[in-house]
Amino acid sequence: MNAGNGLYAVIPALNEGKTIRTVIINLKSICDKIIVVDDGSKDGTGDFAREAGAHVISHTSPQGYDSSVADGLNEAFKLGALAAITCDADGQHRPADVQRVAQPVLSGDVHYCAGVRKHYNRAIEGVIGFFAQSIFETKDPFCGLKCYHKDIFKTFGPFPKKLFVGTLPLVWFAKNKEFKTRFIPIETSPRLDKPRFGTTVKASYKLLSAFAQSLSARIIH
Repeated sequence: MNAGNGLYAVIPALNEGKTIRTVIINLKSICDKIIVVDDGSKDGTGDFAREAGAHVISHTSPQGYDSSVADGLNEAFKLGALAAITCDADGQHRPADVQRVAQPVLSGDVHYCAGVRKHYNRAIEGVIGFFAQSIFETKDPFCGLKCYHKDIFKTFGPFPKKLFVGTLPLVWFAKNKEFKTRFIPIETSPRLDKPRFGTTVKASYKLLSAFAQSLSARIIH
């Protein structure tokens, strides 16, 4: 996969100065444009991203993962992306998997494609995944590697600030059969820094709450 394909990368980042440059460099040969949403970082993440050639959106203070992803996706499609793929800023997503997840969307085979990790960062993700499989057809709704076709933005955009940690699109697609989805197994590299949501009980509660909101929205819609 070469640049010139209309693929834009969206990278939400909070204090990822140690890894952001490497992530950007690894994506340059894959994506036409790389958008980093600096969510109020205090370690120079935004400056490092600009130096590496990324288009940077800066939040003056942390607004959260969902808001960062929404801002990045909206910017990508406003700038003319054919497809936009979200990637984590800590280096866990391999360039080869970025290509594999993006290809079905770029080719027009599907409107949305997401990765499915073999290993979770937290035990609660495995529990949620057990139930998500039958409801949303994926056992990994919280994987950060997700690719969207521009037609999704035309239909549902602009993306809202609350995406339920990225699970809201699954609610949309469950009710809109015209949109085709695909889930692809991926490998993940070891995180070079601590996870954004942490490994604490608080992080597990946040993920469980996000999934509960998704279920509620699924029933309502």
